[in-house]
Amino acid sequence: MSSSDDQARFNILELLYNRQQNNPAGSGVDRAIIQDALKLSEKQLDTNMSYLEEKNLVSLVRLSGSQWTFAKINVDGVDVIENKERYADKFSFTQAVASQTSENSEVLTKTPRIQTSFHEQLSDGFKQALDQVRVSDLSVKEREKIEKQLRSLERELQKTPKIDLAAVQRDWDWLRKYANASTKSVSGVVLEAIKLALGVQ
Repeated sequence: MSSSDDQARFNILELLYNRQQNNPAGSGVDRAIIQDALKLSEKQLDTNMSYLEEKNLVSLVRLSGSQWTFAKINVDGVDVIENKERYADKFSFTQAVASQTSENSEVLTKTPRIQTSFHEQLSDGFKQALDQVRVSDLSVKEREKIEKQLRSLERELQKTPKIDLAAVQRDWDWLRKYANASTKSVSGVVLEAIKLALGVQ
C-alpha cells in the first residue's frame, strides 16, 4: 500500500464523516461527488473504497449488477476519524495522516468545506438517472416519457420541505412500473434521491 492510498483512504473517510456531521439523516455521498472532490481516478476510488468497506468503516449502496453509487461512513469509521491515535496500529492510513507536513494538513482542513448542497446532490442523482436512460436500449418515445417523469419527480423533490408526497408517490410508481430491465438501475438512483430528499436512511 502506498502513501497515496493512505491519504486517499483518510480523505474519503473524512469527507464522509463531515457529510454525516452536517446531515446525519442523509443517504450518503454520491460517487461522482467523492471522486470530483478528492480528485481520484476511478481505480483509486474503487480500490480504496473497497478497502474501507472490507474493514467495515463505510457502507456502499450498489444498484443491481453495477458499481456502487453512494457511500456512507458507519460507526466504526466515525470512531477511526474521532480517535486516530487509538487506531494507528490497526489502520496505517491514520499514521500517515499524523505525520504529514503542515502543507498537507492545510489541505485536509479544507476537506470539510468540500460540501455540496442538498439541491446539488439531488441534481447529481437525477443527472445519473437521465444519463442511464439516454444510453439505454429504449425507443426514443420511451426515453422521452421516462425523462419527463424523472424531471417531474426531481422538481417535486426540490420543493423541500414542502414536498407533495402524493405527487412523489405517483411519479415513483410510474417509474417503477415502466422501467424495464435496461433501466432498472434508474430506479435505484431515483430511490436514493427520494431518500435524500426525505431524510430517510
